[in-house]
Amino acid sequence: MFKKQLLSILTIFILFSSCTSDDDPRDNYPQNRDISMSVSSTDDERMSDITFSINGSGIEISDFSSSDSHLPFSRNYINKTIPFLTLLNITYRDNSGTPVGVPFEPYKITLKIRVDSETKAEKEVTISESGTVDYIEFSFK
Repeated sequence: MFKKQLLSILTIFILFSSCTSDDDPRDNYPQNRDISMSVSSTDDERMSDITFSINGSGIEISDFSSSDSHLPFSRNYINKTIPFLTLLNITYRDNSGTPVGVPFEPYKITLKIRVDSETKAEKEVTISESGTVDYIEFSFK
């Protein structure tokens, strides 16, 4: 009888001790990170709007550029304190109009987000008409 009780207690102990609680990912935040965002294009003379943003609890950074001569365009954000669920975003909007009767010449853009020199998000898009908007995001989870 004593052996059965001891065996039952040991079994229960082993079962409970082998189950660990899942680590909360928020425990690893905030983190200091180097962030780089960039937009490149196969046609560097297109009128466009570019917005880079970093949004999280206690951090809001936004850079905007509107030009026909800013491509390639990039920004580096060095040693930023990043809370859990901070969102990085690049938004690109083509504003290159063409005269009536002239066909739009498609071109490609590449949107890239890097964190500590590691590419976290990258997207290549063909812009096939004026006014096209595209974006890319990365979230710290």
